[in-house]
Amino acid sequence: MQKNLRKPGFGERIQQLAYLLKHTFTLVGRDPGIIRPWIRMTIYGLVMTCFFFAAIMAFVVGAHGLGWILLTISVLLFIYKFFYFTRQELRQSWLVSEALQGRKRSADEAKARVKELAWTARKIALIDLLVSWFMAMARGNNKSGRLVRLLLRGIEEVWDLLNHYLLPSAAVDSLGIRDGVSRMGKLKDNVPETLVGVFGIDIAARAVGTIMGPIYFLLFIGAIALGVWVGDAVPAFYAGDIRAMLEDVDADFLPDPMHFSWLPLLIAIWIGKLGSVILERLSTSVKVIYFSIFYMRITHVDDIIPEIRDDLDSYLRMEAEDPDPVAAPS
Repeated sequence: MQKNLRKPGFGERIQQLAYLLKHTFTLVGRDPGIIRPWIRMTIYGLVMTCFFFAAIMAFVVGAHGLGWILLTISVLLFIYKFFYFTRQELRQSWLVSEALQGRKRSADEAKARVKELAWTARKIALIDLLVSWFMAMARGNNKSGRLVRLLLRGIEEVWDLLNHYLLPSAAVDSLGIRDGVSRMGKLKDNVPETLVGVFGIDIAARAVGTIMGPIYFLLFIGAIALGVWVGDAVPAFYAGDIRAMLEDVDADFLPDPMHFSWLPLLIAIWIGKLGSVILERLSTSVKVIYFSIFYMRITHVDDIIPEIRDDLDSYLRMEAEDPDPVAAPS
């Protein structure tokens, strides 16, 4: 399966994400409720991020008791997010499958459907948590060899693909993890010829990081300038004199003294992280919708309302309105 994963280049990542954002919610616009799980996940991620940065602020100003409380809450929210996000993604996948069949379901119906899949949802979330933990440990361990890091990265990519096929297989057909994985081999053999090459595509891979990189850079530059402007006005966040920090560097061109506050830098990182949460949740929701449509196309094609079948094939191939495809799989 790993050999089927294509790694999009820089430009292709942006093209893929732009195409999917443009067409995804148009195709599934029959049921606006499909975006509600994304809204819930986004709000959850924003709240979790705010608790973490509020904890840092509390520690800096000396409110250690409040800081530990806020930090504990943020850690608990971080762990629980895997389970919460999985349930919301299952809801979204099921709502997509129902919309493709011409049925509009309520939030309560989606909630009831996911409740039936509680055990499968927990197992998917637990695996997701363990994979994320292993990857974090590997990135933090400088002694990890290149081969080990490549192996773990491969595991992460394979799990990302598996996860996005397990969601619709559970939501639509009530399959557990073992049955869902074993069915993937059969699904691959049943892919229509027009969609060959789509099965293992790595949709919008790392597009969020690609977009946020320049934004973080601009925020960093602005925060440095503001940090100099604020100077020592906020003692709790005062970092010191920049000339003193650069004592080993010829910094005679700088004014003396040149005070610096790291409060704007902290706020810039906070703002950047909030933006990343929004884009990451949006990108993930688009992937959930894409793979749910693909799953329905190759397993329940007769259940899809006829008037949108051709549009779905063009969408899955990521074809633009003009004859030239946008980031079409090779």
